Amino acid sequence: MRIRLPAVIAALLLACPPLQAQTGRPTWNELTPAQREALAPLSSDWNTLDTERKRKWIEVAAKYPNLSADGKQKVHERMAEFSKLTPEQKKTARENFRRAYEVPAEQRQATVQKYQELPPDKKRELADRAAAKPEAQRRPTREPDVKPAKPPARTEPQSK
Repeated sequence: MRIRLPAVIAALLLACPPLQAQTGRPTWNELTPAQREALAPLSSDWNTLDTERKRKWIEVAAKYPNLSADGKQKVHERMAEFSKLTPEQKKTARENFRRAYEVPAEQRQATVQKYQELPPDKKRELADRAAAKPEAQRRPTREPDVKPAKPPARTEPQSK
């Protein structure tokens, strides 16, 4: 199964911290009707989410009423796509989002603009290449904070 996560879904979904074992409040039934409407695609998973993740989704729900009908539909579609991802795919998506927002906004916007100007066949080619990469290669790499130590100098055996 090949999944494409455009920048908008990444922005909405990757702002959430990694899944933790403990769950938190509010429960689904404690949400307001407006919040439940906005977060409907997450209803089956809601009570398994930790408090911090729920807080992030509630922030998304607060913006939902201001979206156009098309915007609301897209948000729901992307939430549904995200909820179907495996934990590893969600982790990768969050890391990609985090890395994307380390880039200055102007540079990020220029990159998105450059991508949007590509012809559909080039976009498809890029997506196919990304999907063909093994998971380990798709994961973002990070340079270690500390350089590895040099091996000890070679010594000759001491004679008695």
